[in-house]
Amino acid sequence: MRISELSERSGVSIASIKYYLREGLLAGGLRTATNQAVYGEQHLRRLRLVRALIEVGGLSIAHVRAAIAAVDDDSTSMHDTFGAVMHGLDKVQPGEDDADVLAAYDEVQAWLASRGWTVDQDAPAQHRLAELVATLRRFDFPAALTDFDVAADNVERTADSEVRYARAQDDRTASVETMLIGTVILERAIVEVRRLGLEAASFKIENTCPDPRSGV
Repeated sequence: MRISELSERSGVSIASIKYYLREGLLAGGLRTATNQAVYGEQHLRRLRLVRALIEVGGLSIAHVRAAIAAVDDDSTSMHDTFGAVMHGLDKVQPGEDDADVLAAYDEVQAWLASRGWTVDQDAPAQHRLAELVATLRRFDFPAALTDFDVAADNVERTADSEVRYARAQDDRTASVETMLIGTVILERAIVEVRRLGLEAASFKIENTCPDPRSGV
């Protein structure tokens, strides 16, 4: 197929496809003339993955490039390939952490160890969790890592099947795409369910309590 058909079938503009080609995120097509090339189904699938990484995952071009390299490198374990994608999902701001965040980070490490969770020390999520806990405490929320035990228990019940399902896909590209979409979309769904629950709780208290501010 020509680039116009590739654009139409993928939903990615020709300008974006050319940009991905220049950035090395998409392999070049088979040259048929000086300024013409044809593309195959593998290009269509790669575009789908690149688009998902950028639009759904919100990954930077640098993170997408690293993820694509991991997908294409059969010597990279599937665990490390997933890591190349997952680690790009959480944006940790550069700079030195303050004392509150560092203290919370130590608590996160102890909490992970207590649960028997083995996590790469460079995984951004543990740093982000420490930042969030420290921020909650600054606003006088009595946040402890054990407050997340119920959520962590729920994750443990589903994570194994999610990862196994992703790894069981036909190829590495499909596995990474499945892992990414499942992670991002399920996380957003859980956030929306929580927001709905908070609104429902607020309505209930507003309409059943003599003094809503008392909470009784």
